[in-house]
Amino acid sequence: MLMRLSVVVMGLCMASLASVSMAQAGVYKWKDANGRVHYGDQAPSGAEKVKTGPDNGEAAPAEGNSADADKQNQKKIEECSRKRDQLATYKKASRIVETDSLGNQKEFNDEERVKLIEKTQKQIADGCGELTESNGASVN
Repeated sequence: MLMRLSVVVMGLCMASLASVSMAQAGVYKWKDANGRVHYGDQAPSGAEKVKTGPDNGEAAPAEGNSADADKQNQKKIEECSRKRDQLATYKKASRIVETDSLGNQKEFNDEERVKLIEKTQKQIADGCGELTESNGASVN
């Protein structure tokens, strides 16, 4: 009886730990080559992290707060840098294979590869614009 109780308690502890770790795992959103939106817990290239969970009640930063503005600018600089690295990888790769969160692989043909490169270039042009480092140096 005591053995059975300890097994049940152990099982409950493991289940609660698993649910906590799943709640802390990130959720990512991305579009495939056909323009369909996907969500998953593993981030393929080009995915963006989705905010999940209850609203924490924090207000958006005030426009005059330079520390918050610098932090947001730095995040954007890092994202643009990641996009540029991704574009360079796409350009020099002879083939592109992406794996979704379920482990399914999709190999891009030449036409899809060109479209993916064009899409990434457009994302960089639209989202990165004229970014500057906190020291005033231009990122582009």
